[in-house]
Amino acid sequence: MRIVSEVMEMKMERNEYQKKIETLTYTVRELMPKLPYHNFRHAIDVYSAVNTLAKLGRVSYENRFLLGTAALLHDIIFVPGKKNNEEKSAEFARQYLPGIGYPIEQVEQVERLILATKMPQNPNSYLEKIICDADLDNLGRSDFFEYGAKLKIELNVLDNEKWNQQQLQFLKNHQYHTEVARKLRNLGKAANIRKLEKLLQECQDAGRRMVSN
Repeated sequence: MRIVSEVMEMKMERNEYQKKIETLTYTVRELMPKLPYHNFRHAIDVYSAVNTLAKLGRVSYENRFLLGTAALLHDIIFVPGKKNNEEKSAEFARQYLPGIGYPIEQVEQVERLILATKMPQNPNSYLEKIICDADLDNLGRSDFFEYGAKLKIELNVLDNEKWNQQQLQFLKNHQYHTEVARKLRNLGKAANIRKLEKLLQECQDAGRRMVSN
């Protein structure tokens, strides 16, 4: 009977977590900035990535719930060019989450996870490393260039060659923090580096041809 009771209690707790995520998702959809890159799609993308990495990393269900919460809220306040977006998003979480049933201990942990995504990343705990890797998950995916084009528009960068150089330097300097992310995305990131190098080489070759003509 004790085992049955514990299982039932666990199911009820998970159902409660899921209801909170559903409520939170609706709020994020309504309030998330409508920017080319930092928008609701980005929040859902990071939420999906954080769940994948957390499951691969054998993170507990409660901690996956907290990671998912932080992923949905990490850019809820985002103004391009501002240096305090993460702090503002953490402040939003602190004010909003208690109202939908998050205890203070969970709220504080979500705040720390949001703040960990601030660039340059410097995570401390394993959970912070997971959300940082999830935030940059697309660096090692085939849709890297699609997301990069949206970020380029958002940042109002007009020079394609300069943008590709910046992207290449960022990818070369970047390291995933967790072993699960490295196994999942390093090969894809290497492929994206090669594609950027090829694009830059083609651009340089075209420039030389113009000069010679």
